[in-house]
Amino acid sequence: MDSFQKLFPYIWPFRKQMVLSFVLGVFVAGLWGANLSLAFPVIKILLEQKNLHEFVAEKIEAAEDEEKIAQGEIDLIEQKLAEFGAANVPKTDVDYTDTLRQRAVANTQLAQHRRSHYQYQWVQSHIMPVVPRNEFQTLFWLLVIVIGATALKGVFIFFQEVLVGRVAESAVMGLRQDLYRHVLNLDYQFLSKEGTSGLMSRFTYDGEQLSQGITLLGGRLIREPLKCLSCMMLALFINWRLTLLSIFFIPLLGLFLSKFGSMLKRASRRMMESMSQIYKVLEESFSGLKVVIAFNNQKRHEDQFTEQYRSYFKKAMKVVKIDAAAKPLLELLGLTAMFVAVIPGTYLVLRGKEHILGVRLAAGVMSSAELATLYFMLVGMLDPCRKMSSAFSRLKRSAAAVDRIFELIDRESRITNVSSVQHIDRLKESIEFRDVSFRYESADPKAQRGLVLEHVDLDVKFGEVIAIVGQNGCGKSTLVNLLPRFYDPENGSVLLDGVPINELSLAELRQQVWIVTQETMLFDDSILENIRYGSPNATRAQVEEAARQAHVLEIIQSLPQGFDTVIGDKGKELSGGQRQRVALARVILRNPSILILDEATSAADAESETLIHKTLKQFVKGRTTFMISHTISNSLLDFVTRIVVMEKGSVIASGTHEQLLDTCPIYHRLYNSPSRVIGKVA
Repeated sequence: MDSFQKLFPYIWPFRKQMVLSFVLGVFVAGLWGANLSLAFPVIKILLEQKNLHEFVAEKIEAAEDEEKIAQGEIDLIEQKLAEFGAANVPKTDVDYTDTLRQRAVANTQLAQHRRSHYQYQWVQSHIMPVVPRNEFQTLFWLLVIVIGATALKGVFIFFQEVLVGRVAESAVMGLRQDLYRHVLNLDYQFLSKEGTSGLMSRFTYDGEQLSQGITLLGGRLIREPLKCLSCMMLALFINWRLTLLSIFFIPLLGLFLSKFGSMLKRASRRMMESMSQIYKVLEESFSGLKVVIAFNNQKRHEDQFTEQYRSYFKKAMKVVKIDAAAKPLLELLGLTAMFVAVIPGTYLVLRGKEHILGVRLAAGVMSSAELATLYFMLVGMLDPCRKMSSAFSRLKRSAAAVDRIFELIDRESRITNVSSVQHIDRLKESIEFRDVSFRYESADPKAQRGLVLEHVDLDVKFGEVIAIVGQNGCGKSTLVNLLPRFYDPENGSVLLDGVPINELSLAELRQQVWIVTQETMLFDDSILENIRYGSPNATRAQVEEAARQAHVLEIIQSLPQGFDTVIGDKGKELSGGQRQRVALARVILRNPSILILDEATSAADAESETLIHKTLKQFVKGRTTFMISHTISNSLLDFVTRIVVMEKGSVIASGTHEQLLDTCPIYHRLYNSPSRVIGKVA
C-alpha cells in the first residue's frame, strides 16, 4: 500500500465519491450476510420440517426453563455462601473461592439465557406476525426475499463500479497530465536516454494497470472485506468460540500474502520494463517503414519483435505462475480455517455436547441448523477472500506501475533555473564558450563514452555568422545545443553578454535562441499554426509576410486550402524542401537574436537551398547565427563571416574561407570533398 499512498493527492478531490463507494459497499455486505443468514430458517423448514412459529415458541419456552434452572443454581450457591458466613460451618479458602467462581459462571449463564429469551420474544413480537404459518408459503417468501436482495445487491454493485471507474479514470487523467507536464520540463539528455518507447509505455500500459488498481481499491477491495466482516460478525453471533478457531489463521494468511505480494511486484515490474522494449521495436519499425520496405528487411524487424515478445512472454508467464500458485494455496488456507471450526462443531452436534476435552466450545447444545448456518457464514467469509486473492495480483501489478510512473514524476531535471536568476535584454555583445567540456551519459556505466567536447574555447561577436564544419561526430551539434541548455557542460561555461547562461531564466534564454535542424519538425496541423508555432500571438498578416520572406508563400497559396491546409504527421504532405522553407518562415516570425541552423538545408533540393540561402543572407543581419555543415557551398560563403573547424571535440581552426584554405588541411579537404563537387556541378 506504500506505493498507492503516492496517489492520495489525485484521489483526494474525489473523496465524496469514495465515501459513497464505501457506503454502497456496506449495503452490499449487509445484503450478502442477510442472504446467507436465511439459510437457518430454510434448513429448519426443509430438513427438520418445523414451523417457524413453533420453533420460536419452543425457543422462548426453553429459554424460560433454562432461566429458571440457572436461577435455582444461583439460589443454591447463594445459600452455600451464606452458610460459609455462619460461625458453626467450617470453610477453607479453596472451597470459598470455588463457590465464588461457580456463582460467577452461573450469573453469566443466567445473563445468556435472559438475552436469548429477550431476543426470541422480540422476534415473536415484531417478525413472526408477518411470517406465514404454512411451511411452503414461508419457504416461497424466503426465496423471494433472497432473489430481491440479490437483485438489489447487484444494483448497488453496478453503481459502485461505475462510481469507482469514474474516480479511477479521473485520477489517472490527472496523473497523466502531471506526468506529461513534468516530462516536458525534464532535461533533454535524460529524455533521449529514456527514449520515446519508455515514455509511451508509462503513459499507456502502466497507466492502464494503474487505473485497474484504483478500480480495485475503490470497489472490490472495499466491498469484499466488508462482506467477509459481515459474515464474521454473524458467525461470531452463532458461535464465537468456533469462529475464533478460524480467525486464528488470519495472521498466517497475512504473512503468505506479504511474501507472495513482494514476489509478484518484482515480477510485474520486470514485465513492464520488457513491454517498454516491445514499444521500442514498434516505434523503430513504424517510424522507418520506408527504409524497412525499401531494403526488404521486414523479416529482420519481425524477428526483433518476436525476440522481444518472447522475453516479455517469459516475464509475463512468471507473473502468471506466481498468481496461479497463490490462488490454490490461499484457497487451501481458507478451507483449512473453515474446517477447523466445522469439524469440532460437527462433533458437538452429533454427540449433543458443549465441551471437547474439557474445553467449552458452545454456549449450549448446537442444532444441525445452527451448525449448517455457521458453515454458510464461514463459506461466506471464504468467498470474499478468494475474490480478494484474485484481485491481489492485479493490485500488485498496479503498485509496480505506480512505482514506475512516480519514478519519472519524482525525477528532477538537471536543467533548472537558479534561485536568483539574472536578466538580460536581447543579445548585444557576444557569446563565449569558455573551456567547455561535455560527455553524454550512458545507460550502462561500463559503456560510458569519452568526452564529446574537450576544452573548447570560442568567442563569437554579436552579428557574426559562424559556420561550424567538421566530420560526423566531431561535436558540432553538441556545441550549439549547449546554447539553449539542452545540456549543461561538464566543465566550463557558456556566456551571453558576459553572463553565464545557467544564471539566466530558461524562458528568457530560449526566447532568444531558435534552432532549425536537419529533420524539420512540423506538426499535424495547418500550415498557419506550424509557422506561428513559436509565436502564437502573431497575426495572419505577419505569418504571410514571414512565408513570403521564406519563399514559400506561392507554394502555400497554390494549395486548395492555402494556409489552412493540414500537412499531416511531421509535415509528410510537403516535400523536404517545402518543409525546410516552412520551418524557415517559423524562424523569421519568431525573430530570435541567436539562430542555429543544424544541417538545415540537407533535405532541400538545389533550388530550395538557393532560395533559403538568399533569405538567410538578409535575415542574419542583426542577429548571431551558427550554421552547422559538413561542407561549405559558395552560396553560404556570401554571408558567412567566419568559419570554425572542429575535429574530435575540439576547435582546431577559425578564420575566413581564404585563410583556412591556406592554413587548415582538414578544411581544405572538406571544401574540396566529392559531395561538394557533385553538388556544384548539379
